[in-house]
Amino acid sequence: MILKAENLSNIDSVNHGFCDRHGGRSLGDFSSLNFSWTCGDDFGKVLKNRGIVARRFGAALSETVVLHQCHGDVVHIVNSGNLEEYKSSSPELSIQNEGDALITNLPGILVGVQTADCAPILLCDQKVNFVSAIHAGWRGTVGKIIENTVSTLTKLGCKNLYAAIGPCIQKQSFEVEDDIISLVDEKYISEVSGKKYFDMSLMIYDKLLAMGVKNIEQIGIDTVSDENFFSHRRQNGRCGTQFSGILLKRRFL
Repeated sequence: MILKAENLSNIDSVNHGFCDRHGGRSLGDFSSLNFSWTCGDDFGKVLKNRGIVARRFGAALSETVVLHQCHGDVVHIVNSGNLEEYKSSSPELSIQNEGDALITNLPGILVGVQTADCAPILLCDQKVNFVSAIHAGWRGTVGKIIENTVSTLTKLGCKNLYAAIGPCIQKQSFEVEDDIISLVDEKYISEVSGKKYFDMSLMIYDKLLAMGVKNIEQIGIDTVSDENFFSHRRQNGRCGTQFSGILLKRRFL
């Protein structure tokens, strides 16, 4: 199943979605639509899964762009000059291209991220036809991946950005210790029965708002408690990843 955000669904030139873990070929802990081949899953099955995902979005696998995510703040812009450097069917290229956000204005090119508790964030500006996908775990959220991505989009001429925050770990499942608590404003930390919890989704929302993104939707699904999604925390690290992506439709441009 692909979940849709209402605000992005209202933009005819864009196709987007947040995949759950179902409908693929992988088995066991990686069952079944695992997008990652760095988690221990069978390469052939992951390649088939990636093809399934691409077709769900109306793209070819060769038109699907992902990065080797590293919980950093690096943003990649994909254009006609460098498109061949990014191939979701090539692990070598995925590994050499480290980063946590993608931007493109190429029609038909699906840019996306893979997550298993981290937050997938999809953005677009229909007037200047740019789309973007961000991978934001707690390190990226506390860091500058959101600011760097929105700032780059703004420099490219985007003035009316829409954003959707996909399924990710929610506050009630995100118990944290001092290493995270010390890095965030106290408004994002709540205490229940002596345990402290981090509201990462709210921090993401606030950061987008502070960067001038006014139209923001949160899916609000907790990947830890909802077994329709892979969860690094629930599965103790033995899990796959689900894909979230966005593209500009060719026929509208």
